[in-house]
Amino acid sequence: MATKAADGPPRSASPLLHLDAVELAAQVRSGRLSARTAVQATLQRIAATNDELGAMVFVDEAGALARADAVDDSVAAGVDPGPLAGVPFGVKQLQAVRGWPWTLASGGLQGRVAPATATMVQRAVRAGAVPVGLTASPELGRASFTSSRLHGVTRNPWDLTRTPGGSSGGSAAAVSAGLMPICTGTDGAGSIRIPASFSGLVGFKGTRGRVTRGPLFGGSMQNDCYGVLTRSVRDTARFLDCVVGLDERDPDALPAPATAFEEALALPTTRKPLRVVWSETLGFAPCEPAVAAAARHAAETLLTALSAIEVRRPVALDDCSTTFRALSTPDVYQVLRALDRDDLTQLSPTVRQYLDPARGLHIDSLVDAYEERHRLVGTVAEIFDDADLIVTPTTQTTAFAAEGPMPSVINGVPVSHWASIGLTFPFNLTGHPAVSVPAGRCDGLPIGVQIVGRRHDDATVLAAAALLEQVQPWTKTAPDPDGRDR
Repeated sequence: MATKAADGPPRSASPLLHLDAVELAAQVRSGRLSARTAVQATLQRIAATNDELGAMVFVDEAGALARADAVDDSVAAGVDPGPLAGVPFGVKQLQAVRGWPWTLASGGLQGRVAPATATMVQRAVRAGAVPVGLTASPELGRASFTSSRLHGVTRNPWDLTRTPGGSSGGSAAAVSAGLMPICTGTDGAGSIRIPASFSGLVGFKGTRGRVTRGPLFGGSMQNDCYGVLTRSVRDTARFLDCVVGLDERDPDALPAPATAFEEALALPTTRKPLRVVWSETLGFAPCEPAVAAAARHAAETLLTALSAIEVRRPVALDDCSTTFRALSTPDVYQVLRALDRDDLTQLSPTVRQYLDPARGLHIDSLVDAYEERHRLVGTVAEIFDDADLIVTPTTQTTAFAAEGPMPSVINGVPVSHWASIGLTFPFNLTGHPAVSVPAGRCDGLPIGVQIVGRRHDDATVLAAAALLEQVQPWTKTAPDPDGRDR
């Protein structure tokens, strides 16, 4: 693990780390910048800031520099190393990289090493990207803040007393603090979009299967999607174009689209004018008024930029918290069922809240949950009969305390664990593509607006996000402690 260097590296990010991934790759491919220099800047930034951020839990310095040198050798030989040439990136610790730790942030899995590399990481490397290390997650990704007994607390670069969100909080903190331009994430209930909202980033969850989860996908994580956190929609599209496509090891993996996502960002929308439905609560998830107002302003800006029609219709999803809990307990059980009694004592209370009910899950409860999900899919389909996009706040609050707990009261209304992330997890159940993009700030903290599209219409979701980015640009990284933007 990299630690702060003895001579005290500067806290301000290298100018190289202000570059988006697409910009950095262009410089490496042209020979104006070496991949080694880019990776060294990332390693120095990690050394300078990670003690306070807790964004990284493992750094493979030797492996990253060797990979960077291989990219530079390709450029020197006149061979294009790929569209992500020399781009340093972090891998969320729930995803596997052969030979790296694979503990899922769980004390019960200490010492476990990944036997294979996630297909999306393999494809990113083939496109020239350089994996630097693992980013922090809560244990098994089971919280919307990032803290674990194994690795401690991860903090939001915008305010170190606040969380960057979860469960892809380490990835969000790393990108927002200027450690690197892109990090991977997983999204089972909002775990890419929530950190994006709290940390001022772009966080995209594609249609279920858009990014493969192979080769170590266990089969029970039906709500889980892989993706990335970035500082720009174009970076997200570039990364997706490098990693999407069929994977025989993942039965849900979708073929790559006929038109590349990055190319689609510049194309006019195929349905003119687009019809947009706004919902502050989806019918069951209360939202703090200041957050809702900022997200609504971003939605109105998007409507104007799209020349869209706002469809004013009620959106009243049933609270599907019980359904989600029933359908998400088997994947926790699958990972932990083989642990012995001593290992089980290392689990956090949050994870035990999944494991213990999983052991007693009745078949009727499971069938009821599948039927309720089917009804939810039908309800959302009826909304898309009238609209092309659904727009909501991404989160119902700004970032809360870094150590947790998650909010129990929002806008004066008591909420359950699931209702506190009620604007994101329904679209994991339905499988629709959704992106969070910055909508502004409340009390100095970022918040996001969520754009949801029809299943398999990922391109329209990203194109709308890119247009909002163009007409309402945002600060790409959190300010340094001295108040200057990084």
